Amino acid sequence: MTKGARRAYKTGLSRGVIVEAALGLTAERGLDGWSMRDLTARLDTSLSVIYHHVGDRQRVSAAVIDRIFAEFELRLDEPDWRALLHGILSQVIEHLSRYPGTATWLLRNGPQTEQLLPSLDAGMSRMLEAGWGAEAAIAFSTAFNTCLGLIALGDQRSSDAGERGMAGLEALLTAHPDAGPGAQEMLRMVRRYVGDPAERDVAHREQCRYALARMLDGMSARLELIRSAAL
Repeated sequence: MTKGARRAYKTGLSRGVIVEAALGLTAERGLDGWSMRDLTARLDTSLSVIYHHVGDRQRVSAAVIDRIFAEFELRLDEPDWRALLHGILSQVIEHLSRYPGTATWLLRNGPQTEQLLPSLDAGMSRMLEAGWGAEAAIAFSTAFNTCLGLIALGDQRSSDAGERGMAGLEALLTAHPDAGPGAQEMLRMVRRYVGDPAERDVAHREQCRYALARMLDGMSARLELIRSAAL
């Protein structure tokens, strides 16, 4: 290339191709682990092309979230509020866990993605029909954000190393001379989160699903109180 000549970038790119590349980077490095420069390098294109088709970094991130939600298999016509909410949040746990940083992005920014709106509307509608009334929105948000928080915690655990996080707790429980049966039972759980990454991911999903089930138990009990007070 002669001095002063402009590099010939790929320009025949679509929004879909750009978002797929960003999704791939997110699976590999986490949503916060790559830059727009990394994205342009992967696509062999320029920032102006990405801005034209998708937008700035925030819009690209939102598009990645939308792309993930497009993978969900949901029955939004489910008439029971609990079954519908369980279906939505189970998909959140399953899919967002594959893409580190996406749960944290949603916690920071809220559900500002088009693909999420039908799920939000259906879930809220079933809850209103069930009698949640003025508590419907805060109950739905609490359930959603609790699952997101657990996923985000799993992302953080995955990045912990050395004596931090679960590895540090394992070392403490192993070395403590007075560890009784309670500590030993906790140690059995903790050991699933250190070592083999595949086992750690399985354990984390199980924990998220357990928390979701117990949270829905509590919500069901709360709804009974709301209904009783309305009689």
